Amino acid sequence: MNFRDEIEKQALAARREMVATGELLRADEFRKRLVLSERRLAQMLQRGDVFTIEVDAIGYFPTLLATPGLDLRRLYSICRLLVPAPPSCRLGYLSAKQGNLGGNSPLESLGDKRQYRLLRAMARAYAAEWSRTVVTVYTGRYTEEPTDIEPTLTAADEADPRVNLWKRVEQTPTSSGYIRPCGPYPKASEATVFVSRQPAGQAPPIPEARIAVSIVDGVANANVVCHEVSTYKLDPIRVGDADIVGVVLHVVVAARKLSL
Repeated sequence: MNFRDEIEKQALAARREMVATGELLRADEFRKRLVLSERRLAQMLQRGDVFTIEVDAIGYFPTLLATPGLDLRRLYSICRLLVPAPPSCRLGYLSAKQGNLGGNSPLESLGDKRQYRLLRAMARAYAAEWSRTVVTVYTGRYTEEPTDIEPTLTAADEADPRVNLWKRVEQTPTSSGYIRPCGPYPKASEATVFVSRQPAGQAPPIPEARIAVSIVDGVANANVVCHEVSTYKLDPIRVGDADIVGVVLHVVVAARKLSL
């Protein structure tokens, strides 16, 4: 048995113990505690108000999500913010004391208005750690990301994947995250931008968009290929004498405005 298998074995044993001690509840028990119909519980699951922990192929609900005396409306709003994190990590976050909450746990921070506002900000930041938006810019025209040349720019930043795609893309090259090289950047007549989302861990990147840009006489034309919508063309964008990264930022701003 390798190290990873041993860790998974220990985690499963811990989850089974949580079932045995009542820290995890079957769906019918959880519904009974909250007086919920099956339909209502399904809606809450879909929204991210609550979540399940899988044990032996059965989804169990954390008992703390039905704790008497807690402000459950506030608790479920925090759960929605935490959705990008894996369920086991959401449970760990809610259960543990957090230094950025003054040593309180999230559950202990629900009752105070000021602490709750801080908790929302910290939970949002925690959730963003589980996904990075990666923007790669190449000089030239490509339909697939090349592997034999260096990109003109690679930028990556932690971001909640539920945030508008173009807002994330716009922020990534100007954030305090990973940016290489830092410039100066060349001027070019063509560029291709690849956007992907990188989940935490060993999961492969998820392609989100590709932008083909051409520049003629200080005017950029861009075709956008996005998995959520059909290919579309942006209106011509005046970019003046900007370098290729500056041109791309102009194009991304135009795409974001169009998506609003």
